[in-house]
Amino acid sequence: MSYQVLARKYRPRTFHELVGQEHVSRALINALDHDRLHHAYLFTGTRGVGKTTIARILSRCLNCEQGVSSQPCGVCDTCVEINEGRFVDLIEVDAASRTKVEDTRELLDNVQYAPTRGRYKVYLIDEVHMLSAHSFNALLKTLEEPPPHVKFLLATTDPQKLPVTILSRCLQFNLKALAADRIATHLQDLLQREMIGFEEPALALIGQAARGSMRDALSLTDQAIAFSGNPLTETAVRSMLGSVDRAHVLALLESLAEGGADQVLAALDQVAEQAPDELALLDELISGLHALAVSQAVPGRQVDERITALASRFTAEQVQLAYDIALRGRRDLADAPNPRAGLEMVLLRMVLFRPDGVVPAGGGGGTKKPVESGRSELRAVPAQPVPQAQPQQAAKPRQEVPPDKPVTVQPNAIQAAELSAVATSQPVAATAPVSAPATRPVETDGAAWWAKLVAGLPIEGMLRSLAEHAALGERDGLNWTLVLEPGHQTLATAERLEQLSAVITQSLGNRVRLQADWQDSVSQTPAQQIAAARQAKLVKTRQLISQDPVVVALVREFDGQLDVDSIQPDDPAAI
Repeated sequence: MSYQVLARKYRPRTFHELVGQEHVSRALINALDHDRLHHAYLFTGTRGVGKTTIARILSRCLNCEQGVSSQPCGVCDTCVEINEGRFVDLIEVDAASRTKVEDTRELLDNVQYAPTRGRYKVYLIDEVHMLSAHSFNALLKTLEEPPPHVKFLLATTDPQKLPVTILSRCLQFNLKALAADRIATHLQDLLQREMIGFEEPALALIGQAARGSMRDALSLTDQAIAFSGNPLTETAVRSMLGSVDRAHVLALLESLAEGGADQVLAALDQVAEQAPDELALLDELISGLHALAVSQAVPGRQVDERITALASRFTAEQVQLAYDIALRGRRDLADAPNPRAGLEMVLLRMVLFRPDGVVPAGGGGGTKKPVESGRSELRAVPAQPVPQAQPQQAAKPRQEVPPDKPVTVQPNAIQAAELSAVATSQPVAATAPVSAPATRPVETDGAAWWAKLVAGLPIEGMLRSLAEHAALGERDGLNWTLVLEPGHQTLATAERLEQLSAVITQSLGNRVRLQADWQDSVSQTPAQQIAAARQAKLVKTRQLISQDPVVVALVREFDGQLDVDSIQPDDPAAI
């Protein structure tokens, strides 16, 4: 007898054999047992989660010779023929290969005829979203009011592509992707039936690699058996999947906990001796950082003592920032001319931009400064000293550049005086260059000064939104605190704080460090000042129009009334 693959051998035959789709099987069981059957069902979900399997089970339930029931006998001729895919009244259609309207019309021409052998004629249309617009139109009327002996079972991986007219005529069931541990548990049961030994970590790896698909998991298990033999070992499965040894990931996390660039690169050198794929190593590192975050947030969910021990050596901010850097680095790795160099840059970012301080130039450790509770802080790498403008030299205009292209800006004496004034909240006499007036008043109002500074910064998009919705709070020298309302927390990411620090540093010529704090109510932000100025200008404009002689004459002549509220700018941002 020829070998039958696990995915076909252990395909569920009843609703009770389904794994992980209890919400669907429960609804269908109740409908069958209480004779509340719909004429059209739509099953959605990713590949390999059981859409076609459920449709075939439902077809057996409808046509079993023992009667309509949620538990078909499985031994009658009808059940056997459906299991073997040769039942004449189960018409399976692959919509991907029959997209034309002529195919759909040919299919529907036979709907009016009674079933040949079964109780119902069942149309199972797989990947239904592949049908053309004309095919959907041809299907609509029949799908809404089919003959009583017809049932439509539709399956798709992309329900967004279905017309709403189709969706409204079906009962829709969304099948869930299966959790990795649920897949691993099911594989244990199947391998015990097959009398094949296994190591539990090996099945956990297969469960993760299947990415929610039971069919993919069974196919990978077949491949692993062929690769490893009996028993199924973790080492063999890792080799087959191209996965990185867990010890390598833990070694990298250990070096990140130490906080030194030299330790991190040394750990990467040791891992590189095993010649792992850089992208796979970064994926495993992302999984490791996720495990650290979960261990910190909910310690009871983590059973690996090594992860628990490592989690205590990181702050929550460090883990979250490293995770974000790793995700961004994964997208950029394909563009790196050398994958190893790209991976090194990702790891160095995690070290150099740690929220608790900056590693000094030359690598190695560094004094860690704790982060105050309730604040997120990110400090820029120390810049080289900027030479002061010569007394007899006119100040050069500031160059407008994006944040990721730093330039050396020559600050004039006025900029230095303004910076000192806003840092200390004290008025400072400005010494101007020869080309500027001898004296210049400096604003001591921090809100007005901050709004003026933000207005002149070369920033756009989310970075400008961050600056405009923040008020300038406490200032300790060049350490500034931006105060935002809780609703704007998503703006103040570590990366944006660092970018804004760099732009302000370029503008003022002195290195500024920014951190974020939160208050329920924040006033005098640049955004609020801009809105107030626009409203004042609108009120002034309405007043001028109301007093215009032509308008006054028209109102008087025609006994009219001016709708002041209708006076609005074409572009609200322009006023």
